[in-house]
Amino acid sequence: MKLSEAIVAIMIKEGITDAFGIPGAGINSLYHEMDKVQDKIKHYTMRHEESCVHAASGYYRSSGKMAVALCTSGPGATNFITGIYTSNIDSIPLVAITGQGVRALMGKDAFQCVDMVEIAKPISKLAVCLTNPKTAVDEVINAFKVAKEGKPGVVVIDLPLDMQQCEVEFDPATYVPTTVTNPKASPAAIKVAMDMLADAKNPVILMGGGVILAQAQEELVKFAEIMQIPVVTTYMAKGGIPVNHPLNAGNPGIQVGQPIGNKVFVESDVVLAIGNRFTDRHTGAIGVYRGSRKFIHINVERKEIGKIFTPDLGIVGDAKDAIAQLLTAAENIGQEKGSARVAEIPKLQVSMKRKVDHDCVPINPHRVFDELNKAFDDDTMFTTGCGITQIWSGQLQEINKPKRYLVSGGSGTLGYDIPAAFGAMLGDKKGNKAVCVMGDFGFTFHVQEIATAATNNVPLIVCIVNNAYLGLIRQNQKFAYGYEYGVAMPENQATMDYVKVAEGFACEGERVFKPEDIAKAFERAKKATKPYIIDIVCEPQAHCSMGQDIENVKEFNAE
Repeated sequence: MKLSEAIVAIMIKEGITDAFGIPGAGINSLYHEMDKVQDKIKHYTMRHEESCVHAASGYYRSSGKMAVALCTSGPGATNFITGIYTSNIDSIPLVAITGQGVRALMGKDAFQCVDMVEIAKPISKLAVCLTNPKTAVDEVINAFKVAKEGKPGVVVIDLPLDMQQCEVEFDPATYVPTTVTNPKASPAAIKVAMDMLADAKNPVILMGGGVILAQAQEELVKFAEIMQIPVVTTYMAKGGIPVNHPLNAGNPGIQVGQPIGNKVFVESDVVLAIGNRFTDRHTGAIGVYRGSRKFIHINVERKEIGKIFTPDLGIVGDAKDAIAQLLTAAENIGQEKGSARVAEIPKLQVSMKRKVDHDCVPINPHRVFDELNKAFDDDTMFTTGCGITQIWSGQLQEINKPKRYLVSGGSGTLGYDIPAAFGAMLGDKKGNKAVCVMGDFGFTFHVQEIATAATNNVPLIVCIVNNAYLGLIRQNQKFAYGYEYGVAMPENQATMDYVKVAEGFACEGERVFKPEDIAKAFERAKKATKPYIIDIVCEPQAHCSMGQDIENVKEFNAE
């Protein structure tokens, strides 16, 4: 059979039921085979190649099920790059297939013929160009395995046009879907970790996004309940423990952190960190973050341990297995008695909340997030990309379930929001809505995908926090350099009409000026059967709380 036919057969065997792409001359041989299996794989034609990858990413984040992204050669393939980077740095497994010129023209500056492997290699888990018919099928199979095993990520398959049509040996009837075996934590190391926690006066558990990916958050919360240890979460683990759980001490960090999270973390002496990367927006100044605390770091990827700093105990292992071992050890010890510090957490959850009930006009952005928390249930999904709105979202949104807060964490990609929400709603399969929380500037990145959502009857919601500024950049210019330049966009609250943009793309929308009108707008959006855009006009000069280290976060909007 042709390689294209084999690739499609492998996709079906691997459980792929949805694909996001844009056909083109460089990949039409593969699309010819996709056309034959429309009853098995639903294809969604996006309106920009980057959005294909974001949609596949959102699909996985909501469902835990892989999709594929497809595009043609040349600029189509290079448009994939930001999506690949965005998904890979957040450990989202997917296979991205790019068309390519025929092998004879590669490296000769032929039309739409670019070296995708060299371009994608630094920002993907694996990038391969299929050039040998004898090994091509095995390389495709390996792509699905590599995407899923260990620390998940994006695998790029660059597919020359003549290779798509070449004959290969493959029998779909005998194909067995790939399985992965991740490293297991050493029982001896788990014992050392338990001893360190037992000796600690003020331990804390740091739940990372890897715990959510491993679907181990419930077991980790049970472990915390038995041991009576506070839980703080990284940005990517938001929703891993319910907001009002008596052990939930919020998010530490210099940007998307919360006062309670930083307080509990700073006062801790031993940190059990699982499935996290100690990234800069979380840690801030490393010296302050580390302090005199001891760190236990558990990660499925050996390279992550010691990458930022050397922990007192590093354990290589799958989060699901490591947490299961920790839970068994805790159950053997029995229910522990909580300290006065632990008993104080529910009070801190209330007393250390940032103020959100502003009633001023223009609207204070904090009020928008207060209304979001009230209007949407725990099954609603949220996406956000980058900027000051993302930071407000991380600080102020209340998420009670995993796989409901689907954000661009490691890359902070403007334009991720809408296509990711589209993919998330398709992946959810339960009819839950997704809300894109974004700024007015970010809305113009891949706004065309609201048309994709409208065409496919996916009624996502876009909430624009319109402050008519590049808000985060303005704040950095003001406080770090003492100037402001190139960041004011007053036209976004004046001559620009995002409601008309929505209507032009077969969606619905409205603009909100008063805080008391936000709730009703959200109710109309929830009932809408089309994508619904809400443009909320906010105070242009509002700041977000942040700092250089977790002990010195400057708070704004306190009054």
